[in-house]
Amino acid sequence: MKSDKTALFLKTKHLGDSIILTSAIAALPQDFVVDVLCFKESAAIFAMNSRVRHVLVVPRHLTGFARWREYWRLLTIMRKQQYDVLAQFSDDWRGAFLARLLKAKVSVARQSKKRPQFWSNSFQHIAKLTPTSRPAAEQDVDLLRKIGFYQQPFAPAYQLAVAGADKLAIDGWLKSIVVEHKKLIVIHAAARWKFKGLPHATWAALIDNLQGRGYTVVLSGGASDLAFNRALIELCQTSPTLTQNFDLGKTAALLQYADLLVSIDSMAMHMASALQTPVVALFGPTDEKIWAPWQVSHRVVALGAGDSPSFACRPCGLDGCAGSKVSQCLVAIIPAQILVAIDALL
Repeated sequence: MKSDKTALFLKTKHLGDSIILTSAIAALPQDFVVDVLCFKESAAIFAMNSRVRHVLVVPRHLTGFARWREYWRLLTIMRKQQYDVLAQFSDDWRGAFLARLLKAKVSVARQSKKRPQFWSNSFQHIAKLTPTSRPAAEQDVDLLRKIGFYQQPFAPAYQLAVAGADKLAIDGWLKSIVVEHKKLIVIHAAARWKFKGLPHATWAALIDNLQGRGYTVVLSGGASDLAFNRALIELCQTSPTLTQNFDLGKTAALLQYADLLVSIDSMAMHMASALQTPVVALFGPTDEKIWAPWQVSHRVVALGAGDSPSFACRPCGLDGCAGSKVSQCLVAIIPAQILVAIDALL
């Protein structure tokens, strides 16, 4: 769509946060096109969004003169755009400097406790932090509400589009493993942060139960998850299919084909939300009121005070109980609880 209105969205966070930002992109008035400044890891996410024109990558992966040369190149590109809106969705210092340098017609950011005075003086509008738990998508869209660009009561669904080449590749791959008429369940068990994970034995028992019911189970994850997933498969009586060397595009295509995703609090959970694949999401120390799947059929499995006084503390936001990297509220989840949630969606 040709447009004379442009917006620069800045989101220098993790992959899941980048998928969540697609809700705010969808909330922006349709006569805008969007450029996004993000980390290299998230570039493929924004490339899957039709509203995004340019994906600009923060060159933190470069060093020395090459890094500063790339910063200058990016600044030159952004200055030429004369943005109508600049919205900073994280508290990265780069956003404050860009707001001062680019002088967009309207600039907005969230309140920052780290940089109160310099930060608030860099933007024309500051969105106050909510004192209660609020979905992450709503928190992002609140920046557009602050400047009068969105008035609806609910943030839009996440939006990603799977490339045709990735669809074809996964279609061929699945034909070799999925028996016709069998439901496909994708499990994302590996945790980037170990305190978000369940024990291998819990996953293995769940996988054996699902395969015993006749479902096709695929165990997903990136290259860094391969050792974890192989150790998990060793405990299974019947091995699930393991994805290997799947990039974000192929992972998205796999999730789009799936009948269900079972996942810890992860990027995969948000990606499935964007593709309208039902999700069973397992939560421990993180708050499902903020991070649960958005605008998609889902069930949350999380223990609380009603299950045991020991879990009245969750969601604590800690990296495991007392910082131990092990979250007992996740260790205590049993396969039967996950199966109840799966049955509710299938």
